Amino acid sequence: MIILVSSKISQADIHASLGKPEYSYFFLMKDFLPALEQIGTVIQVRSRDEIEALHASYSDQGESVVFISVSPPHQTPLDLKCPTVSLFAWEFDSLPSVAWDEKPQNDWRHVFAHISGAIATSREAAGLVAQSMAEGFPVIALPAPVWARFADVCPESGWTSDFGPRSFEFAGQVIDSRDLKLNPESVAHRPYSEAKRISKAMLKGWWHEVRLPKAQAGVVKVEEESPATRMVEVDGIVYTSVLNPADGRKNWVELLSAFCWAFRDEKNATLVLKMTHNDMDLYRGTLLNLLARLSPFRCRVLVLHGFLEDPQYLQLIKASSYYVNASSGEGLCIPLMEFLCCGKPAIAPAHTAMADYINPNFAFIVKSSLQLTDWPHDPTGMQQTHSHRLNWESLMQAYRTSYATACEGLRYQILSRQAREHMRSFCSIQRISGELGPFLQRVTASCISKESQE
Repeated sequence: MIILVSSKISQADIHASLGKPEYSYFFLMKDFLPALEQIGTVIQVRSRDEIEALHASYSDQGESVVFISVSPPHQTPLDLKCPTVSLFAWEFDSLPSVAWDEKPQNDWRHVFAHISGAIATSREAAGLVAQSMAEGFPVIALPAPVWARFADVCPESGWTSDFGPRSFEFAGQVIDSRDLKLNPESVAHRPYSEAKRISKAMLKGWWHEVRLPKAQAGVVKVEEESPATRMVEVDGIVYTSVLNPADGRKNWVELLSAFCWAFRDEKNATLVLKMTHNDMDLYRGTLLNLLARLSPFRCRVLVLHGFLEDPQYLQLIKASSYYVNASSGEGLCIPLMEFLCCGKPAIAPAHTAMADYINPNFAFIVKSSLQLTDWPHDPTGMQQTHSHRLNWESLMQAYRTSYATACEGLRYQILSRQAREHMRSFCSIQRISGELGPFLQRVTASCISKESQE
């Protein structure tokens, strides 16, 4: 079988695309590639013409060919001669069913009616597709097979809780709450512009210098120095979250405030926020004003801005004690899955895609309730679906309970071992390729059958 695959974002532009719409689909494609390579010959493509040319060439050689579009359904090419499957993530309890902007593909039912099948990254999303289409439409629910990349990280017996010093390497900007001059009185009731000025003053002594080149054609550009690699030191119980601060569904403000309140008197608790966005100005003012208003607190907050290479990311995972997710909905949440594969227990809700793999055997469940919302790419803003409202008190208590568990030692090790074992069966390459292979064969066989009848 020949498997053509594409994503809107490529390896060449992923660094500059952090935080942009659909940037995470690149990582989704990257994680599915090893499973796809177990099924057939995988070719990454970039254009509609390339898809059609390869389909024609390999079909003439007697090969079965399928194209997998790793993107939201409304961005999937339609009416290709090549059998097309949409691989997508979705975190709401209904599918877009309105053709706004006079574009039929914005109604996902139209998209599915013009392609050959769908792969959803959660059971909830796959069920929505099945409900919206005629009986027999090919759809399957499969998570990204991330287990293989982390299979050897965690000891089979699980991690023991570690309060000692450890470190990870990072080439980016680091905001450390212990280096800031936090004063709630300095930002209270200030206009935004004044609060922004004060937030910059908090960073005095930390913020890097910038070079101002000579103006060209009346325009002055600010070029920042490339940050040097540094070792970031942590100790105690470390909570980590990887998120896009521009995505309101991630609830990062609530995640941080619950942490600071839970551990305002605990110096051995650290929160690491790895921000996946290319513009620090997007969130820096909000972050520093929030920290000032939450002060004084003895716990520590570290914010990482920059791209983590794979070895650095693995060091961060090993230095962490828990992963934290406080989102109102997830199409998959690959970082959460990766930490669990490494035997790091979690604090997370058990809704949307997370309901497929989060359970109390290795996670502290955060409560939530349904609330009306809109589909994120719907320009009308009409509230036609639901997300999950975070219960802040539940999150704060989960922090405290998880910390007490880490102090127990043996209980933490049990959680770690159970996380590793569960993810091995949930997202291994063998499991995903074993289900995906027959599914793709059915899709291509069905398309060949339809062509022969026409």
